[in-house]
Amino acid sequence: MTSKAALITGSSSSSEHDCAPSPQTNLTAKSGDDGARILYFFHMTKTGGRTIVRHIEQRYGKNAIVHPLKNKTLIHDTFLKKKFRPPQSLGDRHIVGHFASFSLLRGRENHYYKACFWRSPATWYLSFYNYRHSRNSKTIKRKIDFAAFCRSLLPNPMTERLLLRCADVRGCAYFFMSDKRKFDLACATIERFDRFDDIAKVDEFLEFIGHENGQKPKSYNRTPPSEKALEYIDEPTIAEIERRNPVDFLLHKIAMGEEIHHVRDQAARALNRSFDLRDIVPLLLLPYYRYKVWVTPFV
Repeated sequence: MTSKAALITGSSSSSEHDCAPSPQTNLTAKSGDDGARILYFFHMTKTGGRTIVRHIEQRYGKNAIVHPLKNKTLIHDTFLKKKFRPPQSLGDRHIVGHFASFSLLRGRENHYYKACFWRSPATWYLSFYNYRHSRNSKTIKRKIDFAAFCRSLLPNPMTERLLLRCADVRGCAYFFMSDKRKFDLACATIERFDRFDDIAKVDEFLEFIGHENGQKPKSYNRTPPSEKALEYIDEPTIAEIERRNPVDFLLHKIAMGEEIHHVRDQAARALNRSFDLRDIVPLLLLPYYRYKVWVTPFV
């Protein structure tokens, strides 16, 4: 299902880019559709999104982009569908961000080229861990324990973000879903994207958008090696992360190009079909692990 639209990179000369391009520049509709479309980019944390967003801003200008903002209240996160504050007007602007809900496209989905990127659970945790260290490098006094860091998040954190922030699933409903139900809803969501790919395909997406004067965009996502608290994780740890995050792991297979019906078959065999009371245990332990991650390293 990955990269459903053909890559048409817009190899026009630099003189064509002297003026700010319209939002539709270099975006070609799927086969069978007429006309070009606007970008909709759901920014999954730690999947190259900052580089993509900066490139879109540089390509089209900040005024041509909408960044939906988070509603910072517990009631919105837990009981309501909308986790964002909708903009007053969308017009024909691109929609990007961590809270780019599909509900913003209602009735106009075919006007947008819709993209999202994913990665393996192990590399996602490692990247997020190093980002947390890098961001707090001036105040942190000792390394965060990696195992505690992984446990400070509920299982399947990418699926959680996709369903709560993109598909507008209520937080209270999400928590009591079986893994199979989460997987099925996530599949229905990613099938609405034109491009659902592994992070390795980010450069292809940037080519699809097009570069100003042939300049390759700067990467804003890579943590310098000198700032990494952890370079790699061993095979047993990777296996444990994959076991604990089965929905994220199976969705990554789809992002890597495996046929979705094959992955559905694997999910039917591997994922639980009803809520497991043992799933409450990670929630009860969150305060302990978050103290170890958010407090202990700084004192």
